Amino acid sequence: MEEEYNRKDSFDSTTTTASSEYYDLDFPESTVDYLNHQEAAVIQEVLSQSAPTPITLKLFVTPQKCSSWETVFNPIENILYVSLPSAMSHEASKHSFISLLEFAEEKLECDAVVLCIRKDRLDRPNLVRTFSFVGFQPLSPKSPLAPPHIDEQQKNEYLFMVYSIEE
Repeated sequence: MEEEYNRKDSFDSTTTTASSEYYDLDFPESTVDYLNHQEAAVIQEVLSQSAPTPITLKLFVTPQKCSSWETVFNPIENILYVSLPSAMSHEASKHSFISLLEFAEEKLECDAVVLCIRKDRLDRPNLVRTFSFVGFQPLSPKSPLAPPHIDEQQKNEYLFMVYSIEE
């Protein structure tokens, strides 16, 4: 089952995909209550899964600009695995990545976030430097924390970095 989580709340009962989106805009109180209820339902659905669950996070920087992040939540290890989008603006990446970490910590209550960075990215050295500065550490593809959803042969195509969330 794939869950989709956005930063403005919506729920389509005609499909099995739930989504939740937010904007940092003012809404009437009744709308905020509805949004919070729908968000809680989506998160509860994700947390109730016993197997790793793909989640697409669409995080809005402005009402017109968003970034999309492909993730997998592993409830067994309590880890969110994140594949870096291939391209996005600097502003969108900075703000949405902070939102992604907040979502992992506050909503999913993860113990760690693991980044999956393709080794063939031209900006890989800068990404590694930036994420190291924020507190991410290199993670061996052979580590038990390495993404279980990536085939063993494909793991050589990625560089993994882990961020442990403090309690």
